[in-house]
Amino acid sequence: MSYDIQQWILEIKSLQQQLADMQRDRDAALDSAANWRQLYNTEAQQRRDEALRSQQTIESLKAEIQQLHEEVKGIERLSSPDAISASVEQIDNVQELQAKLIEVLIERDRIAQSLKDERLAHAQTREKLTTALGDAVDVLTSVQRRGHAPTEEDAIEENPPAPTPLPAATQPVADLPAFVKTPSLKLPPTRPAPPRF
Repeated sequence: MSYDIQQWILEIKSLQQQLADMQRDRDAALDSAANWRQLYNTEAQQRRDEALRSQQTIESLKAEIQQLHEEVKGIERLSSPDAISASVEQIDNVQELQAKLIEVLIERDRIAQSLKDERLAHAQTREKLTTALGDAVDVLTSVQRRGHAPTEEDAIEENPPAPTPLPAATQPVADLPAFVKTPSLKLPPTRPAPPRF
């Protein structure tokens, strides 16, 4: 009889140890999932910020292009043959003609310099946008590669430094890799169930 009781006690202790191990594994998996979610949210916020900055740059460039179109239209109106003829006919003497010529040459040089500066700024902007597009493609490729199958890099990144946890009610739910979502063991709850991912 005492042998049966001793056997039951040993079995209960063994089950308690297994339960403690499984709870520890579950807690480790939950911590890992929280870390992955935090990393995902941080990266997603960075992508949103980059997209917003790119959109602002595009809007700024559109405004500059619109302004340049308006300036060109104004110059075209002033430089039409009829407008030039009317302006020249109003000049009465050589001094006025010379002054007008100097004014036109100064304006021409100013416009040429402005055009040169605009071309330089356009080239720099194109280079920045090309670089940003290349970075975005690299990031998307990396995310897609990580999403299909875990790699050695993913295994290394699986346990990053733990971030300060948010209260469960305020934590956003993120898409996690399949190997983090699937628990390895199914245990009966011994305390209130943790939030589901």
